[in-house]
Amino acid sequence: MALSKNARSLLVGLIVAAAAACALFISRIPPDETLGTMVRFVMFHGASTWVIMATFTLAGVLGLSFAAGLLKTPRWGEAFRWISLPLWGINTVLGILSMKLIWGGILWDEPRLIMTFGLLAAAFVVFAVQMIAHGLPKIPALLDAVLAGSLWFLVLVLPNLFHPDSPVMSSGNWDYIGNFFGVVGSLAVIAIAAAVLIAKRGGADGEGAGVREPADAPAPVLAGVAEPEAE
Repeated sequence: MALSKNARSLLVGLIVAAAAACALFISRIPPDETLGTMVRFVMFHGASTWVIMATFTLAGVLGLSFAAGLLKTPRWGEAFRWISLPLWGINTVLGILSMKLIWGGILWDEPRLIMTFGLLAAAFVVFAVQMIAHGLPKIPALLDAVLAGSLWFLVLVLPNLFHPDSPVMSSGNWDYIGNFFGVVGSLAVIAIAAAVLIAKRGGADGEGAGVREPADAPAPVLAGVAEPEAE
């Protein structure tokens, strides 16, 4: 069913509340001995990376489910794709800024940075395919699955040169761990609520999206039955 006006307002309010909660969690992160208050910037970047990886994964899983016929509509996968691309772009800028501000320079040949640009370019390709192959929604849906699989493969294979794996969890400090997961949860709520708004846009329930709806069929007329004459 289409979202009611109250439901849309509720989702928008949820996004605003989650954004405020995210800001609160960030402000509660204590300064680090080495990075000072810049640790908040780094932790927000890390939390947003987690959430965007999840939205890319959902886009891939939902796209594969649609291509396999398990879902009737591509709208949910498309919604998470629409969420993932701009967030990944913003997160790329944040990653470059953190590299510049904290480490004093930008290492353009760093493997994870190259991966970031590669995935950003690949996401644009998927969008271009969607625009070109408008009547073939299974093609970009399958590409979403390929993109999600590539993301996880590269994350697991490529070395991380700038900080150890899971620095927040390895710190053992719940002032960092708790607030980090608070940021992750807040960003996840924003992403999911925004995806619902996108998937339910245009007053449609999303079922059969991308398929032309047939025009209303005329009422059947029985052959041989004469219309009554007007008196």
